[in-house]
Formats: sequence, C-alpha cells, structure tokens
Amino acid sequence: MKFQFDLLPVEYKSLPRDNIGIVLALIIIVTTISAVGSMTIKNRTELSDAQSRLNAKDSELRDIIDKTSKLQPPLNEINALRSSIEFINANLDTPASNMVDFFAALEAAVPERVLINDLSPKNFTNLNVPFSITGEGSTIQDILEFVNRLNQSGKFTAQLKSNTSLVQESGVSQKFALDITYKPSARK
Repeated sequence: MKFQFDLLPVEYKSLPRDNIGIVLALIIIVTTISAVGSMTIKNRTELSDAQSRLNAKDSELRDIIDKTSKLQPPLNEINALRSSIEFINANLDTPASNMVDFFAALEAAVPERVLINDLSPKNFTNLNVPFSITGEGSTIQDILEFVNRLNQSGKFTAQLKSNTSLVQESGVSQKFALDITYKPSARK
C-alpha cells in the first residue's frame, strides 16, 4: 500500500506538475552557468590585457633604469682622480715642490737679454738661505729690470751687489752679481 500526503496549501499548487519545475530549474542552472562562464572569460581577458600593459610598463621602466645607469658618472675614475689630487695636495709642501716653485719663479723673472752664469749655493735643500747670482746683461736697464721683476714677483727679495762693464767682440755687456732671498709660499 502506498500512502501519499500532500501538505501544501492549494495556492502553492498552481504550477502544473513537476516537469515544468524541472525545466525551469534547468533553465536557471544553464543561465547561471553561462553567466558565470561569460564573466570568467571576460575577467580572464581583462586580466590578460592588464598583465600585458603591466609587462609593457615594466619593460619601459627597465629601459629607463638602464639608460640612467649609463648616465651615472664613472665613480671609480672619479675616486681615483680625487685620491691623486689629494696625494698631490698633501705633498705640495715637500722640499722638492718648493725647489720647483723656486726655479719656476726665477725663470719667469729673467728677461730675454739677461744670462745667468752661476747660482750659489748649489745645495737646494734649504731655500731660506740667501743666494748669489752672477750673470751678464746687454745693458744696465736689463739688469735693473731683472732686479725689479724679482722684487715684484713676491717670491724674492733682490739686491744688486755689483755691476761692471765688459768689452767683447760683439759689443759691450754688463756683468752683475745679485743677492736674492727666496720666500716660499705658504700652502694649506
């Protein structure tokens, strides 16, 4: 024996049989699956588009970084030059550099028509001692110009010690002797 109880009220029994309910449920399921599928496909395409734009921007950023790294100054060369300059600056006050400065200033002060024959003392380790210069000039004006250049250089004080005229085959020349004192420049 088979019993069937129907507890649903009549207003809910307005739908015809269970076949229509099944068809409606299938339509809803198919519609939901197609909506979810189409949204998934749409999201994947948007995600792949966004990823391709992101990859393009990333490659642009890497190119910019490469270009800016090429524009960076060569730090190794700069540091090597800086250490060389610091070494030179540290060694400027050594006696050898003062001697070079001495001879450069002396050479700059000598006029064209003056010839230096001797410089004494020959020991240049102490440049603070007085030096004697003997030489020849074409005229007394050339010798006085030499003395003035030495005094105006700011590195020497010069005093004419003696002056004599010499008669040579090519004419008359002036022989002279000077006493000079070198003032080394103070470097920091």
